Amino acid sequence: MKSTKITSPSNPLIRDIVRIKQKPARHNAFLIEGPHLVEMAAASPHVVIGKVLFTEGFASKKQGRRLLRLITHTAVMQRGREVASLAASFFEISENILHKLADTESPQGIVAVASYSPAKLEEIEFKGAPFLAVCDGIQDPGNLGTIIRVADAAGADAAVILPGTCDIFNPKAVRSTTGSLFNIPIVYSAYDALAGYLDTRGIKLYLTDVRAEPALYESDLRQPVALAFGSEARGAGASLLEKAHALIKIPIIGRAESLNVATAAAVCLYEVVRQRRFS
Repeated sequence: MKSTKITSPSNPLIRDIVRIKQKPARHNAFLIEGPHLVEMAAASPHVVIGKVLFTEGFASKKQGRRLLRLITHTAVMQRGREVASLAASFFEISENILHKLADTESPQGIVAVASYSPAKLEEIEFKGAPFLAVCDGIQDPGNLGTIIRVADAAGADAAVILPGTCDIFNPKAVRSTTGSLFNIPIVYSAYDALAGYLDTRGIKLYLTDVRAEPALYESDLRQPVALAFGSEARGAGASLLEKAHALIKIPIIGRAESLNVATAAAVCLYEVVRQRRFS
């Protein structure tokens, strides 16, 4: 593995990566931080790692050397076409540059610039009865990342991102997925395209809404379903509400006014798991 040493924070490459950190270029260029996420990204069929930046201290450790070798030799799949990670460029950087690039207070010695190949609705592969998580206008990157993580854990077939949702490739969102971003297909869709896709495949669209009458637990989620979660402030938008097959609510027994959207998503997605596996 050949690497280039960079010691100046004003290096043009470093300035470019800082701009990517501040405003990811959607899925075409985003920043991954830390050995765990970088390793998961390297193994994902949806990701191509373009640049790897690491400190001398990271490369001096056994685990660091192992990860750098893994990135060098791993082949990834992008849209069915094999792309060798040997195309990645490696850069040894100083600790002060790492702190400039990292989004955490205690960075772990490595960051990477990567690109992601979103799936198309027609490319989703179902493991059984279709099970989708839909994000409509989620604005907080931490909430969005957590929903992706829960969807992955619950075995959803894909996560669908609708217009108005914040960027899943925001550094905070990427970290909040804890790597699930690289496990579960991410699909971008317009409202009409999603509605048409669900109708042709017999998939029911359920929305959580405090005005709904039936409780979550009274709905049959063993059938093909897409569960949609709206923005933290206003809930699902009108464009999605008019396309929903049913509205459901999570009963609140205590005095809390509402649930955080990521918490609500966890309750709903795992109700699908409960009904399909334990009912």
